[in-house]
Parts: sequence; structure tokens; C-alpha cells
Amino acid sequence: MTDTILRKIDEVLKKADFETLLLDKFYNKKNNFCFDILVKKENSIFSVKIFPNIDNISSEIINDIKSLSLLLKSKPLLIGIRNRYQKLEDNVIYIREGLPFISFNTLENILTRNIYPYILARRGGGVIFLDGTLMKEIREKNVISRKELSEKLGVAKRTIYSYENETMCPSERTAEKISSILNSSDIYKKINVFDWSFKFELDQKENIEESDLSPFEHHIQEIIKDIGIYSYWYKKGPTPFKLSLYSNINKKVQKPNFYPIFSGISEGQKKINAPNIRCLRTFTKLFHKNALFIINNDVKISEALKKEKIPIVKIKDLEEIDDEEEFIELIQES
Repeated sequence: MTDTILRKIDEVLKKADFETLLLDKFYNKKNNFCFDILVKKENSIFSVKIFPNIDNISSEIINDIKSLSLLLKSKPLLIGIRNRYQKLEDNVIYIREGLPFISFNTLENILTRNIYPYILARRGGGVIFLDGTLMKEIREKNVISRKELSEKLGVAKRTIYSYENETMCPSERTAEKISSILNSSDIYKKINVFDWSFKFELDQKENIEESDLSPFEHHIQEIIKDIGIYSYWYKKGPTPFKLSLYSNINKKVQKPNFYPIFSGISEGQKKINAPNIRCLRTFTKLFHKNALFIINNDVKISEALKKEKIPIVKIKDLEEIDDEEEFIELIQES
């Protein structure tokens, strides 16, 4: 079911003039990474992820989604199939871990029919997004005071104030009463998840336990720390990159548009995984981000992979780097 929905999402986004990077095109096995599709339209980037059950999501995936969004300057677009009780309703927004989830049909309605959700699902019944400014204008036009409206609804006057300032959402039943009293359904605020506002912060502490890293990965992490660069490790794969590298905010060595660098790695193999390099190359071309591939010293680099124009750095070269300025020089030379 997930594969079918993934193809449908890719199709409907392309019809809406989005450029897409679909991981399944490069990998045959199941994708457990923090996105299934990366999409771009003009200067906006979105990471699309499908969840079979939005009530069964690991904190690791959530953290990866938030961190990738911050580093890539993208927004998550999260598609759910069901919660623990039932399939997700269409034209409804579900909030989990501070992130909005919608059904595929809701996404399709937004992109093809300009039908936007205004219901926020909650236990015990949904609540309605209201256009508080318009609600106030219509109330005043009808010469209805906040006190009068509150008495008709059986709520406190300050609750009406909260509705109009959009710091509180009414229940579906209360919203219907407001709409009836004001004789307007225009007060329902249509929500476009593409415009959803997010506030993410990147914790500069290590995001991964040493036990989660292989010896090779742990060695890379120690080198990165010695250089003085921050890193964020993505725990699930397959993926074109395993970690993101970003500056320690040393203004003297910062280069415009140099960070973040999205890096893949290859260890214990006699050759690089070609799909990883090609996927990473497609990623860099589409999103104009810098990339790197770190490999073990005995990994061979074919002429075909050299033509992909992704800097490939052997671990022994990284070991020679003393600081961030030398690191930047190494990547630019590569």
C-alpha cells in the first residue's frame, strides 16, 4: 500500500510542477530514512514521508525530519495512512510531535482542487481553524459584542477574544454555532500545509550514541570532532547521505553557501555503492547543496563514479586535516 501511495504522491506533485527526487528510483529495498521524496518548486523545498501509522513513529525519525528540515531549509510534508484506531479522515490535519499529518486525498485535494482542510483532529472530536480577523469583522458588522456572542455560545468572553486572536480553536460544534450566529461559513480558515510555519532548533550536542556507530563511522566522528565541525548522523537508511556536516559558526572561515555538506560513507567494500553516489549527485543538482563521500582507504573509485562530480575523500586524507579551514580547502580541491 505504501509503495502505491508513494507513486501517486510523486505523480500528483509532478503534475503540480514540483521537481521530485524519489529514493525508490535508486534503492530496491525498503526505505526507513526520514524522507521518501524530496520535492522542490521555485525556492521552496519539502521532504515527503509516508507513515502507515502516525501513532507509531520513532523519536529518531522525528528528530531526523526536524534536523534535515533545518539544515536543508525545507519543510516536512507528512502523509499518514491511519492512526491506531482508523484511517485518517480526508481534509483533516492531525498533529503528532508538533508536526502536521494529512492523508493522500487531502494532499491531492489541495494540489488539484484547491480544497484545504480546516479541521484539526483531536481526541473527543475535532476543532476548527477560524479566521479570527474575519470573524471579528463580521461580528462587528452585525453589531454583536463579544459579550453577546459569548452568552449565545455559553462560553466566557475571553474565549471569544482567544478565537479572534487565533490562540484557541473552537470545537466543531461551537464553530458551527458561531457560523450560524454570524451567518457566514467564510470564517473557517483554510490551512495550506505547504505554508505551515515551523520552528526547529538543531541541538549541537551529539545526536547519536557511540554504540549506534560502526567502528568506521565512529572513527569518522572522532576526526570530525577534532577538526571542529559539527555533525548530524541519520540513523536509518537507505539514503544518499549518512550525515550532515555544518560549521561551528567560526566567521573567519565560513564560506557562502558551503554548508551544510551532506555526506555519504562507504566502508568494508572493495567498491563504492553506485546508487548512493548517483542519488547523491541528483540530490546536489536539484537542491544546489554541497555533498561529500567519505570512503575507507582500500575502496576503489571507478572512472564512471569520478564523472559524477561528487568529492570522494579517503579517510587517510581526513586524518591529515587540522582545522575547519583546511577541511574546506580539501573539499574544494576534491
